Amino acid sequence: MNLRGKRILFIAPKLFGIPENIIQSLQSFGALIDYYDERPANSFIVKALIRINRNLIGAYINKYHSSIITKTEHTQYNYIFFIKGESFSEHNLQILINKHPEAKSIVYHWDSIANNRNALNLLKKFDYKFSFDRFDCEKFEMSFLPLFYYDHYSDISSDKTNFKYDIMFVGTAHSDRYRIIKQISSQVRRMNKQCYIYFFFQGRLMFYKYVLQNKESRDIDKSNVHFDSLSFQELFQLYERSKTIVDVHHPRQSGLTLRCMETLGARRKLVTTNNDIINYDFYNPNNILILDRLNPSIPREFLETPYHEIPIEIYKKYSLSSWIQSIFSH
Repeated sequence: MNLRGKRILFIAPKLFGIPENIIQSLQSFGALIDYYDERPANSFIVKALIRINRNLIGAYINKYHSSIITKTEHTQYNYIFFIKGESFSEHNLQILINKHPEAKSIVYHWDSIANNRNALNLLKKFDYKFSFDRFDCEKFEMSFLPLFYYDHYSDISSDKTNFKYDIMFVGTAHSDRYRIIKQISSQVRRMNKQCYIYFFFQGRLMFYKYVLQNKESRDIDKSNVHFDSLSFQELFQLYERSKTIVDVHHPRQSGLTLRCMETLGARRKLVTTNNDIINYDFYNPNNILILDRLNPSIPREFLETPYHEIPIEIYKKYSLSSWIQSIFSH
């Protein structure tokens, strides 16, 4: 792969600093990046309406995407790279691709197709299609490519005596996440072990909506509820101080979350509800505990035994650098 001097039009939603890290890594390969947020705004209302039905604010979205097309039409790109493509219309995507016939078009899905109604309208427009979800790949003829950990996670200390927390959970609240986290954190505290819990809500409206729709969450500890996402540095420090990371994936997806990959990169133990993880080459039952979603339980032994190193060639395979090489190897 040679990206030096190659120009990439990168369109992706802003989410927890992920596009910024991808841009930084692409630039380290010598690529020239023009980045645009896929969404015209990142307010809760705009995100919700796009997720429910983009046509509800279609004129607003189309005006924004038309401005991207106009701003970029005289630039010669080697690649047009989309992540997700949740809000772009099929019509606007075709116009964009037609403006740059020399560019290879690529899309990557870090969410399941079931959670992105617009995805199927756009798939046929792209030259190369990737997804983190093996089952979506089989069903919709995409190439399977798991998510990644940021390369600097490999710098996290492996000092086994510096742990402050026995388990750590950071994430948005959805589906049955609160119930599962509540159950396992109660178990861990009964063992006289330390927990760090950080539930993120994109505004108070989202919090009240979640509580109203999930009766079991009405006793949620307000000290665990936050309306600001953690910075990368704050999350990085939590990984340094945590022995075991908890991942509760969405019931409608099978692909491994970014949290699973960050845990791999940080060389920490993982507790996850995603049983598809047994199909990955880094799976090791000494490091990874699969929870029964309906009856979650963490054995004391799992928390007290050390992390087992995995082969370095498997470890490096899931870095952001390796992910980019897989995406742009065409």
